[in-house]
Amino acid sequence: MNARLRQVVADKDELIASQDTLIRLQRDQLAGQDELLVEQARLIALVEEQNAALRRQVGLDSTNSSTPPSADSIGAKAKRHKANSQRERSKDRKPGGQRGHPGSGLEFAPVSELADTVPVEPAECSTCGECLDSNAPGEGFTPVQQWDVPPVTLRKVQFDLMRRRCSAGHLTQAPAPAGVSGPVCYGPNVRAFAAHIAYRGHVSMERTAEMLAELFGCPVSTGFVASCLRRLSTRLVGFETDLKRALAAAPRLHHDETPVPVNGATGYVYTARTDNLIWYGAHQTRSHAAVDGFDILPRFAGVLIRDDWHGYHKYSDPTRGGKVTQVQLCCAHLLRGLKAVWESDPEHQAWAEQMRQTLKKARRTVDTAITQGAAGLSTTTSQSLRDLYLNTAQQGIDANTPGTAGRSHDAYKLAKRMRERVDQVLNFTLDFHVEWTNNPAEQAIRMAKLQAKISGSWRSMRGLTAFCRVRSYIATAKAHGVEVFTALRNAFLGDPWSIATPA
Repeated sequence: MNARLRQVVADKDELIASQDTLIRLQRDQLAGQDELLVEQARLIALVEEQNAALRRQVGLDSTNSSTPPSADSIGAKAKRHKANSQRERSKDRKPGGQRGHPGSGLEFAPVSELADTVPVEPAECSTCGECLDSNAPGEGFTPVQQWDVPPVTLRKVQFDLMRRRCSAGHLTQAPAPAGVSGPVCYGPNVRAFAAHIAYRGHVSMERTAEMLAELFGCPVSTGFVASCLRRLSTRLVGFETDLKRALAAAPRLHHDETPVPVNGATGYVYTARTDNLIWYGAHQTRSHAAVDGFDILPRFAGVLIRDDWHGYHKYSDPTRGGKVTQVQLCCAHLLRGLKAVWESDPEHQAWAEQMRQTLKKARRTVDTAITQGAAGLSTTTSQSLRDLYLNTAQQGIDANTPGTAGRSHDAYKLAKRMRERVDQVLNFTLDFHVEWTNNPAEQAIRMAKLQAKISGSWRSMRGLTAFCRVRSYIATAKAHGVEVFTALRNAFLGDPWSIATPA
């Protein structure tokens, strides 16, 4: 009996041990499943974040990023046309010319400016058909004017460089007039036309040569056009030096840069500008070495209006030798970035649209104050705008903090950067002379993009540098009200237009 009882106890202990083993196995299995679920959740979150980033990337165009309008798809172009950039339509004014607008139609020229006055006689009566000649009674006239350009023909002039001998027997030949550079050559007008068509009209050298032949009867080669532009660039070295000096001394400066194609690779065009000073520079890289080499920003000590490319940061950092006293970040860039964030996830990124409205409200407030003749915003108004801005930026940070559902890494970086750069973003609310966007520089840099789009790649950095120097001359002369063709002609004659030196 005792042996049977001991066997029963042993069997029971074995059953309990096997159950314990099974329980341990089940626990291990559940722990593995928990780890698997955690890993699956991590992977799902990663895939969702990647999908969101891809959706944002696909949705980027010129209305919500720095993508140039020329790169927009057909759908994006329609969207841009509908959105009309960042501008807000006026509710008080109808489209088109406003009442009191002077218009731009031609006005009658005074008699002293007319090349000729030609009487035009009626041939017959418009009512009965009677023939009308010079003996019919006159009843006055109605003047009409036609302004036209006479047919252009190539004018060929020979200069006889006379030789004279003095009483001492020395022979002297007269020097060639300005603009004459060989036994037979084209004059400064033809060369000015070549530069005007190529760099003012953004036409390729091949088509510039064709237009000179077709319009003016000058059968030139593309090599002639290229030599004109190189010669002009060389003669403008002194002008560029003066232009850089004037820009470095300006109180406010816009600066920007963009990539362009150069002989199958990528080069960069830089621009610096004020209201009437516009400079372009070329370099192989987008770097401190490039900007330092141009020697504008290293000397500039005013307000720099720019985007947030890290290459600009050192010029406002005194510990790195920077002299820039203040910075205004381009709000147009920020508006496009905020729009992209909001469009990617309107539900979770509502702060981005709120921040867009905050920036626009700040701009309207400044515009209203300027219209009313105020020199600046009141302390209360400025602080209110700043508090609203900071609160909205904090909402963006909180909504996208790591671990938050629906977060976006790009949105987090943008919100954090805007909070840290509050003084640089809202500078325009404190100084009414500072523009709130870098649009003037972007408009200037667009000319390089237009040249590349129409004419194609530059063949060398030398050619790109020549384009930038000549374009600086053309744009700055035009901004000063100087007739561009005259400025180009004078440059070929060795007397380029120059920037007036302040008294």
